[in-house]
Parts: sequence; C-alpha cells; structure tokens
Amino acid sequence: MASKDNTQFGFTQKWIIYATPAKVFEALTDASIIEKWSGEAAEFNLEKDGRFMMFGNWVEGNVETFVPGKSLSYSWKPNTWGKKTSPSVVKYAFVKHEAGCEIVLEHIGFPNKEESDSHFDGWISSVFEPLNDYFTGV
Repeated sequence: MASKDNTQFGFTQKWIIYATPAKVFEALTDASIIEKWSGEAAEFNLEKDGRFMMFGNWVEGNVETFVPGKSLSYSWKPNTWGKKTSPSVVKYAFVKHEAGCEIVLEHIGFPNKEESDSHFDGWISSVFEPLNDYFTGV
C-alpha cells in the first residue's frame, strides 16, 4: 500500500509575544483564555492525548507532548479537510525574550502547498496578532 509523505508541506515561524513564556503557554492551552483572544469557542484538555478544539470547532486535534512554559505539540485537523486526510502536526517552543516570549512554531504535514500557504498567513492573523492584542490590552 502506497502512502504519501506530506511532511514536505509545512513551515516554521518565529513570533514575539509580549508576555512571559509561562503566560503564553497558558493562553494557548486554557480554553477560557483562548476564547478571550480568539473570540470563538474553544476546548483544551491539557494531557497526553487530550482533545482540543479551537475557532468554534473549525479545528480539532489531540495533545501529543507538552512541558509547561517550554514546549507544546498537537495534531491539527480543520473540519474543511476530508475524512481521509491525515491531520497535520503543530509544534511550539517557547523561548524567553527581552520583550517577553519568542514562539518558534513548526507546522508540518499539510495535504498540499495551498493549505500550507493559507495556514502560514492564518497563524499570524488568527493567533499571533490576537495574542499580542490580548496581552497588550488592545
């Protein structure tokens, strides 16, 4: 049986968030805080294989690994992808920075280049910018 290695479609981004690594980790794993900065329903069970859902059920997945304030990874599958499409994988590293926290985000395993490109922009407009707005009170 042939299988397609779709890890070729992915990217890495670095972004500065104006809060400590511990606060940024919490803002990405506490459903009540996710709902505040995203403006949409969220669920996050911070445990190995714990389910998460964000953006009003647009995306869901399961926690793979985490070290509070240091790293986080989970599977990621938008509801717009077909049932046979494998989830992608999101990995964060949280690094202390003079302005707060540098997030190093790796998102791999997209089904195609178009999804990868769309998500690249989406992380900025739907996650990183709203997180900074949340932490700066905008």
